[in-house]
Amino acid sequence: MTQGAVAMLKLSILACVLLSWGGQAAAQSLRCGRDFAQVGETKFVIESKCGAPAAKDSFCKPIGIAPSTVGRPPHVACDMVEEWTYKPGIGQFITILQFREGELREMKYGPRQ
Repeated sequence: MTQGAVAMLKLSILACVLLSWGGQAAAQSLRCGRDFAQVGETKFVIESKCGAPAAKDSFCKPIGIAPSTVGRPPHVACDMVEEWTYKPGIGQFITILQFREGELREMKYGPRQ
């Protein structure tokens, strides 16, 4: 292989890697006007950027079994999760934001509207 061909191959690989990173960043986002909701932001910041969600829910996500203590049998330990559902508009994916300890930790996507 010539030096020119090797350089082109390296450049092509670099472009593929950069494009795949950009796609992952875009995949984990909710556009709110001219801004984006981002993982790590607080509920206050998200609501100020995106407005009130269409729905809110909370649940206890099991994280393991807590050991027994005196007078108390073993029980399931959990992490409280709050989910906010946004419906961005016709043709857009329903977006579910999951908060733990007041911060956005995960985004999931539902069907298109």
